[in-house]
Amino acid sequence: MTAQNFKSGFLIDDEWMAGINEEPQGYSAFIINHLSGEYLSYTLYETANAAIHALNQIPRNWIFEATSGCAGDRCAEGTCKGGGCKVYSPTKAQAIAASVNASPESREV
Repeated sequence: MTAQNFKSGFLIDDEWMAGINEEPQGYSAFIINHLSGEYLSYTLYETANAAIHALNQIPRNWIFEATSGCAGDRCAEGTCKGGGCKVYSPTKAQAIAASVNASPESREV
């Protein structure tokens, strides 16, 4: 986890999920057992860097899991606005045409 990505995802392994929340008093680093839903740790830090450092010191096989479609290099340059990607939203006519042209197996009921 880095200062560039802590707002757009979590650290995850087979059992635990860790993340950072920005709060009025500082930054909270938390760890949850995502199998049981139990909070394992919640600590408030003055800075984001201190919270990031604390989580990165935990010896786990963490994988960063993005919660935003624009985390890292997922969006082509120029398509991200703010914290998320532009989502393609077809016009009503385009959606109807796509539905009519879809095979019966792929149509939603």
